[in-house]
Amino acid sequence: MGYGVMAYSVDIDKLVALCGSGDDRMRRVISGKSRESIYRTNDQLGLSNERGEPSVFTAINHLILGEEMTLEGYMYGYAFKYIVEFSGRFLSNGPFYPCSSDYLSDTVDAELAEVGASVRMTDLIWDGAPVSFPRPDDFPMIGHWTAEQVAASVEPVRAGTSEELKTIGTWLDQSAAQGRGIVGFYH
Repeated sequence: MGYGVMAYSVDIDKLVALCGSGDDRMRRVISGKSRESIYRTNDQLGLSNERGEPSVFTAINHLILGEEMTLEGYMYGYAFKYIVEFSGRFLSNGPFYPCSSDYLSDTVDAELAEVGASVRMTDLIWDGAPVSFPRPDDFPMIGHWTAEQVAASVEPVRAGTSEELKTIGTWLDQSAAQGRGIVGFYH
């Protein structure tokens, strides 16, 4: 297995409002719905699953409850991914998983520029989250396209003929139809 892009169509304004909202009910729902997956992520990252120990669960608490962010950035990155998974809709990533980041920057971004799109795959994985938390030193890489960027790129990307641009075009069509942005992760 290699690295790749996981993209989600999401209402970024609602996502930003959720983070720091203090909504403990939503925190419990998100952590509960993703509990088994979070346990596996904690295990893979060498983190404890014991209550009260620093983990992805703790980072979800900090992000939603607006608590002081005392953990390393990667924990917040994975916690944010669970919040986005809950709040958004996964977009098919066939040509982007697995793929190298060089492929995204050198090939796919060149195709996007050629058709006149304002979005870039490198922005979707490196531009940062739309909410503030300590940036991961390594994985997951995070970026986003705003609803405005998505809407502005629908028509130009329709001109693309490659599998990659057709996939991105589907992402843009689906997201623009709902007034949503796209949040991306690379790991």
